[in-house]
Amino acid sequence: MLKIVCPKCQNDSYSADVRSFSECPHCGIVSSGQHGLDKRCEKRIEWEIPFIFSSEEQNFEASTFDLSEKGMGIKVFGELSVETGDAIDLSVGDLQLRAKVMWVQKMPDKFVAGLERLN
Repeated sequence: MLKIVCPKCQNDSYSADVRSFSECPHCGIVSSGQHGLDKRCEKRIEWEIPFIFSSEEQNFEASTFDLSEKGMGIKVFGELSVETGDAIDLSVGDLQLRAKVMWVQKMPDKFVAGLERLN
């Protein structure tokens, strides 16, 4: 694990990958140890939509946590292997989409990821 200092609150957190964007557990700002603050220009809407994430012939409970015009943040409960750069297919409500995984933060019981829409 690598120690990362939050650019906003200056508290320490830890990550296995300094390139990935993740939320500071202390203040909530999204940043990366390598890239700094997340500088997406489009507005994000905090919106939790539960859905089932299917991978490797297994189903996992999941939900969105934010949406934007070009992507979304998701959290998926359970252990599975999804890496930065992977393309995944999702069914969220009535929306069917293919997305590229831009960053992943893995935790013992879930993973959180930022996705860019491909369709």
